[in-house]
Amino acid sequence: MGLAELAIKMTLNKVTPNLYGNLVANAAIGIAGGTGVMPGGNVGTEYAIFEQGASAGNVGKPSMVEKKRANLVALLLSSAMMMRHLQLPNYADLKRIIYESKYRTKDLGGSITTQEVTDAVISALT
Repeated sequence: MGLAELAIKMTLNKVTPNLYGNLVANAAIGIAGGTGVMPGGNVGTEYAIFEQGASAGNVGKPSMVEKKRANLVALLLSSAMMMRHLQLPNYADLKRIIYESKYRTKDLGGSITTQEVTDAVISALT
């Protein structure tokens, strides 16, 4: 079964086994630019959790932290999803700020640090 077939089957069934969901999510993450940019959310009838869409390459890598190169876009976008879910759209403007931003970490073709991205987002929100 190809990825397109799997996506169609998932759409018809609405719920997938975890393995299939992970395969499709990981393929989408690769297309979108990597684990550092894909937000994720799991919404149930009573609870919701928002997180990075996949295990980010900077998790558990002290060298990424030391070099200040960790990409926090997925975390910020997941936070924006949570704000929308909580019906706080004014705080969900992170998505626009990030996509319109010229500030990019090295993995996205930029040269600035994690802290500089953080500072730019905070500055744009205030």
